[in-house]
Amino acid sequence: MKFEFWFVGKTTEKYLDEGIQTYLSRIQHHIQAGVKIIPSSKESDSRKISEDECRRLLALLKPTDFLVLLDERGKQFTSIALSSEIEKWMHGRAKNIVFLVGGAFGVNDQVRERAGLILSASKFTFTHQMIRLILMEQIYRAFSIIKGEKYHHE
Repeated sequence: MKFEFWFVGKTTEKYLDEGIQTYLSRIQHHIQAGVKIIPSSKESDSRKISEDECRRLLALLKPTDFLVLLDERGKQFTSIALSSEIEKWMHGRAKNIVFLVGGAFGVNDQVRERAGLILSASKFTFTHQMIRLILMEQIYRAFSIIKGEKYHHE
């Protein structure tokens, strides 16, 4: 099994990118994982930008990929519940879990329909770049819960 983190557009803030890389390295101690940057669209208006990015995202997904879409209107989990969900995936048929953080203008209904899970990190709204780091930290936390490590306190 492999976890892939797909981010639309580069992470422009150095501190966020450093944090993402730190947590990616920690996640890789538990599972094969990587980050894929999907270039932002060069279109001129927000609707066309989203359509172009979503078309390219859907073309990259394999039929067997399990897509987890980060979206503020998605389902919320506690850290422990997310770790239980990840354990289910690890014992299921999915070989590749793709966590997708769309671009500044979000994703369209086709991408939402393709998602096996639409996940919200919070009722707060975060930038599409900041949520990348938050996602990576929570996935690492989930693995630390699964493995009974000291990172998570409860």
